[in-house]
Amino acid sequence: MKIIQDYPFAKLCSLKTKEKASFYVELSDTDQIEEILSFSKQRNLPLMVLGEGTNIVPTKHFEGLIVKNKLLGIKQIDDNFVVSSGENWHDFVKWTIANNQYGLENLALIPGSVGAGPLQNIGAYGSEISDFIKEISVFNTSTGSIEVLDNKDCEFGYRTSKFKNSPELVILSVTFNLLKEQKINISYDSLYEEIKKRKIDEDELSSKDIFKIVCDIRTRVLPDHVEYPNVGSFFKNIIIDKEEFNKLNLSSDVPVFINDNHVKISSAFLIEKAGWKGVRQGGVGISNQHSLVLITYEDVFGAEILSFAQEIIRDVFSSNGLKLEIEPTLI
Repeated sequence: MKIIQDYPFAKLCSLKTKEKASFYVELSDTDQIEEILSFSKQRNLPLMVLGEGTNIVPTKHFEGLIVKNKLLGIKQIDDNFVVSSGENWHDFVKWTIANNQYGLENLALIPGSVGAGPLQNIGAYGSEISDFIKEISVFNTSTGSIEVLDNKDCEFGYRTSKFKNSPELVILSVTFNLLKEQKINISYDSLYEEIKKRKIDEDELSSKDIFKIVCDIRTRVLPDHVEYPNVGSFFKNIIIDKEEFNKLNLSSDVPVFINDNHVKISSAFLIEKAGWKGVRQGGVGISNQHSLVLITYEDVFGAEILSFAQEIIRDVFSSNGLKLEIEPTLI
C-alpha cells in the first residue's frame, strides 16, 4: 500500500481545484482497510473516501487522508445484485440493461461511482437511486466493524442520505433490487416531451430506448465534466411545503411541480431568469448550456467557486425570497 503526501485535488475532483490533501492512498481490497485506518489513527488524521470526485468542492487544504475507492465487482445473490462501491455508475447502468435488469435507465450518464450514488441519493428524470436499493454494506471507522444498513436505515431524502452527515461510514457495496420486467417511467416532463418530439409510440418504448434517450438529452443539455470541469447540478431544486408556497408571490412563468404536500421549484429557471446563465467571473462561471451547472475555466481555489455561488444565491433570494442550496459536498 503506497501513501503519497501533498496530493493535488486537481487529480481527484472534476472541478480541478488547486487545493491539496496531506495524504493520499488507493483502496482496491477491503483487506487494506485495517492498515489505512491504523495509519490515520496513528497520525490523528481525518479520513475521507472518494469515488470519482464528481460531486465534491474542496474549499481548503485537507489536513487528512484521502482514500481513493477502487473496489470493483458485481455479483448476484438470489434476485439481488451486490455492486462494489468503486464501480463506475454509468457503466453499471449499461450493465443492467445488457443483463435484462431494469429500473435504473432514467439515471444513465450520471457521472461518479456506485458508492457515491446513495450519498447524494442521485436522481434524474423521475427516478432516484434509493428506489432500487435493498441494503448497503459499510465500514464504520469509529467502531472498526462492517455493518449492513437496510434502505430505511439510510435515511434517504431529496439529494441527501444518512451518509452525507456520517463521514465515519465508508460505503463498501450497494445491494440493488432491480425490476425483472420493464416498467417505463416517462413521468418527467422533459423526457416525455422528448419522446413526443421524436414521435415515438409510448407503448413501443423499451428500457433500452429510455437509456439512449436519457443519454442523448444529457449529452445535449449538460457540458461534459472532462472538457468543462463541473460537478453536474451545483444547486438543488427548491423543495417547500404547500403552505409556504402559497405565501410566495412568484410570477406565473416559474415552473413548479406539486407532489403531495410539497412543491418543487425549478432552480435552473430562477438562476436563468436572474441573468446568470453563461456568466463568467474570473475562472468560474455558469454554463451557457444549463444554468444549474457551474464550470471552472481554469485552475481556481475552492473559495473562488464558493464566492461566485454565494453571489448567485444572494441575487436569487433578493429577487423572490427563495434561497438556493448547494448540492455537492463541500470539504
